[in-house]
Amino acid sequence: MGAGRWKGVMLALTLMVFGFHETRAYGKEGCQDLFYKGQMPVLGGEFGHGTVLCNTAYAAMDSSLSKGPIWSAEYIVEENLEVAARTKREGYFYPDARLPAGYRGELADWKHSGWDRGHLSPSGDFAGLTAQQESYALSNVVPQAPGLNRGAWEGIEAAVRGLANAEGELYVVTGVLFSHHRVSVGPDRVMIPSGMWKAVYDPIAEGAAVYVCANTNQPDCKIVSLEVLSRWAGIDVFPSLSVSIKQHIMPMPAIEESPYAASVRTEQSRANGFNWNDRRVKEVLRLLQKALGR
Repeated sequence: MGAGRWKGVMLALTLMVFGFHETRAYGKEGCQDLFYKGQMPVLGGEFGHGTVLCNTAYAAMDSSLSKGPIWSAEYIVEENLEVAARTKREGYFYPDARLPAGYRGELADWKHSGWDRGHLSPSGDFAGLTAQQESYALSNVVPQAPGLNRGAWEGIEAAVRGLANAEGELYVVTGVLFSHHRVSVGPDRVMIPSGMWKAVYDPIAEGAAVYVCANTNQPDCKIVSLEVLSRWAGIDVFPSLSVSIKQHIMPMPAIEESPYAASVRTEQSRANGFNWNDRRVKEVLRLLQKALGR
């Protein structure tokens, strides 16, 4: 995607992520430790009036308009990642009972939708089964294109964990972008994001940057500054940081290859009605080569 097209896409994005309107925080007693210097992201606009949900290892702000999370925040430390790596990955998705029915996503909304249930704060970041299971609440999940969820996004999550292991600690906030053209899934009309972002602040290096991806099966991803994200989305992810840090793009690790990427490409080929590994395709190729005398 060229620079001009990217600019057009981003200009079309509406004021999203949470505009902080004081709401009660449900769940664990407070979650200030998950935010840098205890400050939540700040935003205004139609998605700014939501409910902050505190959990063991992350906090999310959900919107009754989008029927899903607008952002999700974590404080990642190396020691917890070591435990997380030894914890068997398991969990089941469930509607968050802290939100009233009709104002939240339900399991039925994803049925036959063609969209993955994509985590904002991923279970792989969390130590222990309780914290991992909490990440499967639909208040931490959005409709995500399979090609993004199992490809570049998985690679971004792995890259961020690698950086946290190297640096020792990171503050991470993950959020969504919506275009003016609203699309939704399911009877509860859960809104589908146009894009997704993951902002990282490294308190050791005193630097920050943001991964941003289009929510498509062949996503274009970029690394931008916090200032650029603020212009696109109207959000101040880390309010206490200096202007200079927000303007600078910290060197970030490359997006890692997802272990699911090959299976996604195969599924996409099948969806397009063509699979190079199909027995019939191989037979046609064999006959074609024979006809050509090869």
